Amino acid sequence: MPPRKQAPPRKTKPRTYTPVERQKAVDAGRDRILTAARELLEDDHAETFSLDAVARRAGVSRMTVYNQFASKAGLLEALFDVLAMSGGFGNMGAVFSEPDPAVALDELVALLGRFWTFSRRAHGRLRAAALADADLASAMTQRNERRRMGVAELVRRLGKQAKPIVPRDEVVNVLFVLLGFDTFDAFAGPERMPDQVVPMVQGLARGVLGLPFTGRSRTTKR
Repeated sequence: MPPRKQAPPRKTKPRTYTPVERQKAVDAGRDRILTAARELLEDDHAETFSLDAVARRAGVSRMTVYNQFASKAGLLEALFDVLAMSGGFGNMGAVFSEPDPAVALDELVALLGRFWTFSRRAHGRLRAAALADADLASAMTQRNERRRMGVAELVRRLGKQAKPIVPRDEVVNVLFVLLGFDTFDAFAGPERMPDQVVPMVQGLARGVLGLPFTGRSRTTKR
């Protein structure tokens, strides 16, 4: 009896992805890379931060990281934006909708305290990385200018209510520095977190503006 002929293997068509599915895959890969980047910045025992190191931790190729972010500076810029949204910057609109500018100032300080606390180590290392990378420094400066603009708007709204202890043309600069990461980080030290020094920074900000301070921390609940 002749052997039975085996049927030829069935050809399977490669799966085609819809544009929506393809975008979801791209977004998932981007999120995985950003998570890996944040983990590297927060891990004291991790290898030196680089696109190769991020790619290894994310389980993707270096080219994938490059295609998504173009450079290490581009990746760190994107990470800063993720930290901003995760750290509460989505509530900025609620802060500036507060009708009392002095209360809005307290709320801004509280929001920044939470923001600088969220991934505090990553913020510190982003700051250090910017000192050595002109492109990243430029991008970080642009993002920090949003804080300066917010401070300037609150000072404008305070008007004659404010009686600053520094020259009026320096008020915004002084508050901008006071509300930066370095200030919160230094006050917090090794034993506290930036959001735990919010009442102190609120008092200092009000002091610069010559506003009374109640001694009670105001935080954004909205």
